[in-house]
Amino acid sequence: MRGPIGRIVSAILAAFLAFAILAVGPGGAAYGSGADPIYVGPRVSSEADPEGAIYVSPDGNDATATGGINAPFRSVNAALAAASPGDAIVLRGGTYREGVNVRVRIPGISIRSAAGEWAVIDLTEYDPGADEDSGVYFDVGSSGGSLLRVEVIGGFYAVCMETKWDWGDPSDRSGASDILIEDCALHGSRYDVVKVKPNCDRVTLRYNEIYDSGRAFDGNPPNGEDNAEGIDNVNGDFMTVEFNHIHDIRSNAIYAKGGASDAVIRHNLIERAYGGGILIGFDTSPEYFDLDANPEYYESVRCAVIENLIVDTGWEGIGLFGSLDAVAVGNTVVNACYGGRFHSAIYFGLTYQDWEDYAGRPANRNPTIRKNVVCQPGGYALPMIEIRHSDELGGLDALAGMPNMGENGYFVEGAAARFEDRRPGFLLEGAGLSEWIAHTGEEGSVEEDPGLNDSYVATNPNFAGMGIPAPIVPYPRAR
Repeated sequence: MRGPIGRIVSAILAAFLAFAILAVGPGGAAYGSGADPIYVGPRVSSEADPEGAIYVSPDGNDATATGGINAPFRSVNAALAAASPGDAIVLRGGTYREGVNVRVRIPGISIRSAAGEWAVIDLTEYDPGADEDSGVYFDVGSSGGSLLRVEVIGGFYAVCMETKWDWGDPSDRSGASDILIEDCALHGSRYDVVKVKPNCDRVTLRYNEIYDSGRAFDGNPPNGEDNAEGIDNVNGDFMTVEFNHIHDIRSNAIYAKGGASDAVIRHNLIERAYGGGILIGFDTSPEYFDLDANPEYYESVRCAVIENLIVDTGWEGIGLFGSLDAVAVGNTVVNACYGGRFHSAIYFGLTYQDWEDYAGRPANRNPTIRKNVVCQPGGYALPMIEIRHSDELGGLDALAGMPNMGENGYFVEGAAARFEDRRPGFLLEGAGLSEWIAHTGEEGSVEEDPGLNDSYVATNPNFAGMGIPAPIVPYPRAR
């Protein structure tokens, strides 16, 4: 969303973030005090089927169907062909193996499992997912659509929001927007599980289980570098990602890059991502930036990462790349950079943008990183925080000035945490927390054992107000 309305919404978001920075937690609960869990992943629902819904059943018949509950279609695509804008398509329990990809082309369509039942769209036998169109796609005319309480297996992407960005008309680069993906299980994709393409705005992903990306790379040891994210957002604005369980991801669990603005990523459980956990920005080909809204080529603008639990990542737990006004508040990061390959638990990285002469490659600017807990195991040898520099392309710094940091808790079992600033003008190597505080002005932060309980909630009173406020745990499986 750009223009005056976008600026108004951004102001509202900024006010919300200012509150989030000051808040202790939901309901003001004391940390480590047995606060009610924050549940993530698909929920069990007793919601009735919408009136006038178009029904689909594994026992249906596309040739004779009326779409009524007693004369359902056999295939999801046949129901979509019969649908009108705003219709609900209800899938009876069972598995649907479509001969072609499932593509929503008209606005306001919802696809959902029937009340008390669980439907599976299995795309593993279609090509099997090697065709880039394979998946559940919300096409450019499908804004306002939703996918509710459905399992999707396979696909090039399991779910994708489509765009006109590269259709050749720079005056119309609209994308599928106002899409809701809720209470779904999405997994087994060949590449990214969820793809949000440029100008697909206001996409909401809530209460989903997202896992097992990158089947195209099966047989190769995971290294975090494969193109197989959990959620890959390239220049989609106002994305909301909340209450999801994202795990066993071949590369990065979540990123919002390419100029994505005003994303809110909160209350997610992220486990076993072989790349990074949550990346605010990353590294995008410059043709995907909207230079009217973002002439400096910022990878992300005003994106917020709030009260997420991030456990076992191959790279950084939280990374910032070419971001403007990023916020990371109240997160708990445990065992980032396992294997000690590179980066740091919280990382300020560089963006190269295909090394194009005209690209901006901005440094991170004005980040706020407060009230987080970072807990690393014994033997961890990398920095807790690193600000990167490169001599390439005339010299690149990963940060402009100093970050707004404070009230963070750090702990490395059996060792002192290290902090590094690689920028030539601010060089700091192998520093302890006190040196880092003097270097950056970080205030109110501590280094000691947070006393994480089995749910990764800090019990040490000196960590009050830091990290996740309550256990973040998956719902019992809804299927």
